[in-house]
Amino acid sequence: MEMNQDRIDIVDTIKKASLLYKNNLVGKRFMYVFEDRYIEVIYKAENFRHLTGVDTKLSAQQFYKYAVSGKLEASQIWFSHAHPFKLCKRKVQHIGDIAQLASTECFLLEEIQTDTTTYKFGTTDLNFTLCLNKETDSQGVEKSECFVVHSLRDGDCFSKSGEAYEVTHIFSRQNDKKKYTDLLYMDDTSSLESLPLQIKNMLEIE
Repeated sequence: MEMNQDRIDIVDTIKKASLLYKNNLVGKRFMYVFEDRYIEVIYKAENFRHLTGVDTKLSAQQFYKYAVSGKLEASQIWFSHAHPFKLCKRKVQHIGDIAQLASTECFLLEEIQTDTTTYKFGTTDLNFTLCLNKETDSQGVEKSECFVVHSLRDGDCFSKSGEAYEVTHIFSRQNDKKKYTDLLYMDDTSSLESLPLQIKNMLEIE
C-alpha cells in the first residue's frame, strides 16, 4: 500500500512538472554564455521520460503525452534495480526545477565523466545537473549544432567534470525565430555591450 501511494505521489509530481517543461522549455532554444563562449541547448519532449528516472513500458512520446494531458497513471510506472525508488524520488523532486535552471544563475560544466557516459557539457545549480550532448544519427553524424538535455543527475557533478564555468548570460528564442529575443539571466558584472560580436549578431533584444 505504501509503495502504491509513493507511485501515486511521484506520478502527480511528474504531471505537474511536465506542464512546466512544456510551457517553458519545449519549442524553444537557449543560449548559455560563459568565458565569451556559448552553447545552444534544446529540451525535447521525447527526453522528458528519461529525466524522471522511472521504469515504464510507455514510449518516450506516449509518456510525455500522458503526463502533459494528466492521463499518466501510477500503474504505468515502477521501480527496479536500474531505476531504484529512492533515486527516482530525488530526480522527480528536481524535475519541477528544470525550467528555473534554464533561466537563473548556474554553472556550466565541461567534459562530465559518469560510469556509463561522457557528456560534453552540463548545467547545474549545485543541487542537480542536467547533462548535455549533441544528437547523432545511426552513422554517428551530428544532427545539429544544438546540445540536447539527455540526463538528470542528482548532485552538482563538479567532481566528475574537467572544467567548470560561471554562466554570464542566458538567452532564449522560439524555434521559429532566427535570433534570440529574450534575456533570461545576466550576472551583475556583465553587460550586453561586452559580449563578443559573434554573440551580439545572434541577438534581437529590445
